[in-house]
Amino acid sequence: MKKITPDPPALPLDAADGNAPLLDRAATERALNYYLQNHKPVRPTGMALLAIPHSVNSEAALAQASDLLRCAGACANEAGNGLSGPARDLVLSTMHLVELAKGYVDKSLDTLVTH
Repeated sequence: MKKITPDPPALPLDAADGNAPLLDRAATERALNYYLQNHKPVRPTGMALLAIPHSVNSEAALAQASDLLRCAGACANEAGNGLSGPARDLVLSTMHLVELAKGYVDKSLDTLVTH
């Protein structure tokens, strides 16, 4: 007669690997530190797709963000024109959100105190 389930291991899992409790503890501590201490791992600059220089001031950053949002809205509008149904609704919804974000950025630029 064939068994459907295999026999359990001869040794308990803890006895087979003496480092398992230590590895579990280290993983638990990493997880708790990440979620409880709002810790973000350091991302090497070599891995970043784009690097914004530290010398960029707020006005220039907001102006650049406004231009990027304008371009994203134009792309979404063009993509939405070629679609129909729910896919079109999603793309045009994205365009609406981009335009709303652009409005907030432009409002921030209008009220920005320049030196």
